[in-house]
Amino acid sequence: MHILVTSPIPSHPQDHGNRARVFILCKALQKLGHQIHFVYSGFEGLTTAQEIAMREAWDHTYILPLKSKKRPQSRRSHHLLDDWYDNAVTNCTTEIIERWPIGACFANYVWCSRWLLSVPKDIPTYIDTHDIFAERHKALKKDGITPQWFSTTKTEEGKGLDRAQTVFAIQELEAAAFETRTSATVEVLGHLVDANFLPPTDVAAKRPLKIGFIGSTNMVNVRTFEMLASALAGYPDLIKQHEFYAAGSISNKPFARSSIFNCLGFVDDPKDFYQDMDIILNPNLGGSGLKIKSVEALAFGKPLIATSDAMIGLPTTNYFHGFKTMKAFCAGLEELCSNPQAITDLATAGQSIFLTYQKTQKDTLVRHFPEPEKSIEIRASNTNNPIVELA
Repeated sequence: MHILVTSPIPSHPQDHGNRARVFILCKALQKLGHQIHFVYSGFEGLTTAQEIAMREAWDHTYILPLKSKKRPQSRRSHHLLDDWYDNAVTNCTTEIIERWPIGACFANYVWCSRWLLSVPKDIPTYIDTHDIFAERHKALKKDGITPQWFSTTKTEEGKGLDRAQTVFAIQELEAAAFETRTSATVEVLGHLVDANFLPPTDVAAKRPLKIGFIGSTNMVNVRTFEMLASALAGYPDLIKQHEFYAAGSISNKPFARSSIFNCLGFVDDPKDFYQDMDIILNPNLGGSGLKIKSVEALAFGKPLIATSDAMIGLPTTNYFHGFKTMKAFCAGLEELCSNPQAITDLATAGQSIFLTYQKTQKDTLVRHFPEPEKSIEIRASNTNNPIVELA
């Protein structure tokens, strides 16, 4: 089946959670045997290297030019649904649907969904929400974070969700919220990634332990990292006995480089980072959506210590996944580091959690996008003439 996917963010590189989400979901669809028509709306601009990577990754790639770097906001406190929408997306997708036998249409983000209104009624339509944007500015302020990016009202978000037949929430709490504001079918489709469990290290014979944090520079990560570094100062023995590492774009920032963390910068392959770490940290407090880096750590089979906020959407009741405050998290880390068997058990428990979680997500995906039957596909357009990509 040909699946038309639009995204306001590039799929490459996967150095932010939302990019990883877009990339992995499209790859999962390809793995099932579907062809991806990927439309990038140009919202964040694009380097030559990014363009090459996207054209190599997807069956058909359409790249729209960046219309403007301005981010309009129609209301003082929030955006209206289509404030950031570029009509070029509708023009592009309409032409693709006319030329190709598109079997499903998939919009990333509710605020980039207006093109779904132009899709023929017989083609299934989906929105991958990524996050709740209704009253997001209020939630961020409550968590002590200056609002950035997109935020709208429940009514506006509901209007956008109604543009699709099916809405994918990234976790259960958000699905329940969406169900109160849309008539579309709402289902949970979390983060899809294959298990890549790394060989365990003998933590009983290894001191100091290597303890790692990886993340991008989004506002929640920045606040989390600063709070973590500050809280760890209250545990001098922990700092003295073990080594702390930071990776990803956040580790290039001055506040990270001046902390107790050894900063590794951006890593081309996250596996290299996880391979070298004995314990992975995710002390996220607040925010919304699904914490992709929690799923990633579990996918590599590493011992993950986390706050309850960092594990929303994941089927865990493990003690080391449920801390409510940064102080409790640091105390839990100290407790974990003193018990090699607990570290080993945490890795084992995490692997079981991950496999259960992934089976549920993959079952949902296959139910909506089953593997196509082996048959010769006939082009809907004139097959005597090659179709030229729109970009």
